Amino acid sequence: MPPRPDARPKSPGGPRAGIETDVRRIVAEENYELLVERAEVWGGQLAENNLRMAQIRRVFGEVKRLQMRWEPSRLRMLRPRLAYVAARAGQGGQLLREILTPAIDTVFQAPAGDQARRFKVLADLFEAMLAHYTQRERGEGRREV
Repeated sequence: MPPRPDARPKSPGGPRAGIETDVRRIVAEENYELLVERAEVWGGQLAENNLRMAQIRRVFGEVKRLQMRWEPSRLRMLRPRLAYVAARAGQGGQLLREILTPAIDTVFQAPAGDQARRFKVLADLFEAMLAHYTQRERGEGRREV
């Protein structure tokens, strides 16, 4: 039976194929070269998809709090927050969720003693994406950030 015309491809293909794989490599392998490369692309895509700074800041603020005081249960609670952002913010929110959800999962796939180190990589990725998002927003003069 042929697929329905509105059926989405499962994983390979499409503009967002490979996000999960790249995120998992970045976080698990602490691959900062790939982090810098992908953060530039993803930060630009968040801006192109009209994600608002306020929506990013809600999630980023919690990540910064976790950097000051590591609490794994609070990181787990970012998943529902990302689901909310994805539902409210359209494609930009969905993209943010597609990036950060596998990053959170990868943190928890590590032994407890390595989770804080992996979380640091997640936070660095988010911060780099935010920097490129801000650059794109200000560079295009679209809105005051």
